[in-house]
Amino acid sequence: MLTIQEIILIFVAIGVLGGWAVGRVVVRLAGKGRGSVRTEEANHRIRALEADLRVAQRKAEEAELALERHREESDVLRREMETRNADLTGRDQEIERLRKGLADECAKTQALRGELVSRAEETIRASVRVKDAETELSVARAGSDAVLEQVQRLAAEREELTGRLQQLQTELTGRSPKVTRLPLRDPKER
Repeated sequence: MLTIQEIILIFVAIGVLGGWAVGRVVVRLAGKGRGSVRTEEANHRIRALEADLRVAQRKAEEAELALERHREESDVLRREMETRNADLTGRDQEIERLRKGLADECAKTQALRGELVSRAEETIRASVRVKDAETELSVARAGSDAVLEQVQRLAAEREELTGRLQQLQTELTGRSPKVTRLPLRDPKER
């Protein structure tokens, strides 16, 4: 397919050749008919060639205008393309900056996750220690409760035995004066 420049060159060549051909025909006719009147056929031929020349020139001018229009459009498109390339470069730089920021934030997030995991482990260990201490405390309470209960049971048993002893002593004191009394102990003294 022919480009616009080639088409313009073809029209210019046709115009030049047409002009040259018309000029040659005019010179020949002028040379032959210097003293004579041109014939109708020669005049008709000259007018046809001149019309062809005008058509070729008009087409050449239209082709030049079209070429100029295409040049302007290509300049506009070239400027637009340069602007878009600059925009793309700016966007690429922005994307690279965002990628670096994302990588930094990911590293910070990983560090925070590690710290969170270590804190969670420490919290779990502390929780286990607290549960162990609570268990020991409850065992100690249960033991002290059992000891206290045993002491109270023994104190009650001692009081009961002391009461029986006193009863036996009173029975014995009523029978014979020679019975010796045992000293009573206070349950608080051991």
